[in-house]
Amino acid sequence: MKFLKKLSPVKCLVFALVFTLIFTALSSAILHDWGNIGISDVELQTAAGNKVVARVYKPDSATAESPAPAVVFTHGLTVNKESYAQYGLELARRGFVVITPDMLNHGDSEVTDAGTYLAPYTVSDAYGAFAAVRYAGTLDYVDKAQIGVAGHSAGGQASNNCVRLDDAEGTGLISAIYLVSSDPVYTDEEGNWANIYGARDFGVYYTLYDHVYFSGVGPDGAKLPAQQWLGSESAKSLFAFGQDPSEFEGDAVVPGHTYVGEVDGQQVIRRVNAAEEIHPKPQGGSNALAAVCDFFQDVFEAPHYIVGQSQHFVMLTVSNLLGLLGVLMCCVFGVGCLTRLKFFESLRAGENAVLRPAPDKKGKVWFWVLTVLNCVFAFCSISAIFFLGFGYCCSTVWAQQTSNIYALWALLNGIFMLITSFVSYALYGRKNGATMENWGLKISLKNLFKSILVALAACAGVFAIVWVANNLFRVDYHYYLWGLKNIPLENLGVFFVYLPMYLVFGLAVSIAVNSAYHCKIGKEPEWVNDLFFAAMNTIPALAITVIGYYLYAQSGLKPFVFGSTYTFTYTINAIPVFPVAVILIRRLFKKCNNPYIPGIIAGILLCWLQVSCSFTLHADMYYGPAAAFLP
Repeated sequence: MKFLKKLSPVKCLVFALVFTLIFTALSSAILHDWGNIGISDVELQTAAGNKVVARVYKPDSATAESPAPAVVFTHGLTVNKESYAQYGLELARRGFVVITPDMLNHGDSEVTDAGTYLAPYTVSDAYGAFAAVRYAGTLDYVDKAQIGVAGHSAGGQASNNCVRLDDAEGTGLISAIYLVSSDPVYTDEEGNWANIYGARDFGVYYTLYDHVYFSGVGPDGAKLPAQQWLGSESAKSLFAFGQDPSEFEGDAVVPGHTYVGEVDGQQVIRRVNAAEEIHPKPQGGSNALAAVCDFFQDVFEAPHYIVGQSQHFVMLTVSNLLGLLGVLMCCVFGVGCLTRLKFFESLRAGENAVLRPAPDKKGKVWFWVLTVLNCVFAFCSISAIFFLGFGYCCSTVWAQQTSNIYALWALLNGIFMLITSFVSYALYGRKNGATMENWGLKISLKNLFKSILVALAACAGVFAIVWVANNLFRVDYHYYLWGLKNIPLENLGVFFVYLPMYLVFGLAVSIAVNSAYHCKIGKEPEWVNDLFFAAMNTIPALAITVIGYYLYAQSGLKPFVFGSTYTFTYTINAIPVFPVAVILIRRLFKKCNNPYIPGIIAGILLCWLQVSCSFTLHADMYYGPAAAFLP
């Protein structure tokens, strides 16, 4: 957007706000199917009295006079109902009422004590999902004979438990279930082959490279890798409607084939859709979305039949991403406007914000050595975190298991970056013209205070935009595993627990890329330089993820690499975050004269991004040596 360089800071900010509003409104229009779908949030209660917040997608065609089928779709672990908005949109476009609950300890639902959450599913109401099923049964615009449940990953397990509760309570509400990248139930409580789904229609989206589920058993009782699940005894029994695997006709279950049987005098189906995908892919993939839509359209009377692959999902995703871009532009241009005010004019960008000429030969050696060292340390630190057990623990203080991973990783890498930056300054930089002043680090206490105020004001602006988008437009700026949404009041304390770690990381990255390494390597334009640093910061997460999944795909066994068998499944979340954070830090630095403002802003936003979208459990759960360290 070269034309923005010709505009005043105020005009740039106005442009960014209008840009954000346009794509927020567009995302909202798509999500509401251009006014054909009503979206509302409701508060429900589990049988134990815990609060569950659910989002209801109601097509206009669903009325008391013409009730529609309904689907309760439950999200996976460490995310929230907004993360699966595409399932609500696409099913509602086809005339289904869709209810997407936040599981307990996720999103806007209640953060319970560990005893409640980890208790049998009868206590937690299937992590709150069955509260949404009961609610569906009270709606006059829902056809009580056509209520289905579905879910991805942990949401699939919640759906399984909903079926169990439906049977135990005798409510008879659920007539179909579809699992996405989640294990079916093959046996009864005694371990015998059984049809626990009864006369309900059943479907499953099978991901061949699933490191979490689909470990079936062979004829000898030994576990099989996920890639062999279709030929396992488990799958054969499931698609033989709970009979002994020997009753299944064929050597393996056939993907895409619909198996028809009779249970309790009713004709029921079993279906599997197979895809060469990894476990998290269905959260942001169109194939799983199509499979879910087609399944429920086949087993229920779809009010508006639309083939599954005909989706508005991609359009919604693009619009959300452009909305997020607008939010980040508002943050950058907001800082530019603030530094134009008389009170903050001492913070205005000067010559320090301009890329310095390429260093000499010795300087280039320093540049590459330190850059590589930072990458190597990122590999080593994440491996150590998992090897020592910090990847699988939480406590009453450090209450988010996944946040413990990312926050600790951020802290360790931040400290190391600070060390390498100042070592390079001491041994090379100051002997070749670098000073704390031209690094932007040496400022008065007054200007430091002003810098903090500017950073807080910029973040407050982002919070305000997100609040409006969430509450007025029902939109969060979401992509795949990440999204900007309101932080539930229950998690505000958690936010401040993790904030110092992210601040260290944000400041360290800002000092590194804006001070220590703020120079051209050659004659490349500035945007190429920005992309280089963005790429270097994402290499560790990308490489670990690729290597881990490659080894898993080749062997069918969970590889013990980088400290555990699950390290590579967590680093995938960091791949898009690091490059965006670096580019944001670089853009902010061009508006001010020190690295503190970009670092503080990046730290706050990264912490907010993580804490608002993660699983919170106040419990003492430790694995390995980490037990000796976490309170």
